[in-house]
Amino acid sequence: MNMDATTNLGINHIQVIVRAMHEVAQLDGVHDAEAVMLREFYGAVQQDTGALTSFQELSRGTFDLDEARRILDTPERKAALLRSCLLLAYADGRYSTAEREMIRNFADALGVPAHATLALEESVADQLMQNIARISNIDALREVAARTKPS
Repeated sequence: MNMDATTNLGINHIQVIVRAMHEVAQLDGVHDAEAVMLREFYGAVQQDTGALTSFQELSRGTFDLDEARRILDTPERKAALLRSCLLLAYADGRYSTAEREMIRNFADALGVPAHATLALEESVADQLMQNIARISNIDALREVAARTKPS
């Protein structure tokens, strides 16, 4: 299950993904970093596609797993939802147990095998660590790494 630049996502897929991300963000209260991530992500897509639904309208809706199963009809689209939720979960610097459980429940409901979900979790964590590995302040890097470990 790989999500890359060739994953074909329409506005209907993006809207389902954003609703799922918003649900994950609400678990422990929407943090500023999460709110910015959600708004900018959907705003860019909305502008590119000319979508009429605003972020505010979209975020008032609820995430519907049945709708997600219907719309996210390929392994790549399912991975896009899970990867997006994982990135959002880490946006506040911490991937909580509640976030992990919710994302794994999404994966189970979408028919994504546990080993594939774990691989996605590891891939996102690795990606984020690689992005901060260039930091010259090693003490700060250790602090961030300690905070990103599952609680």
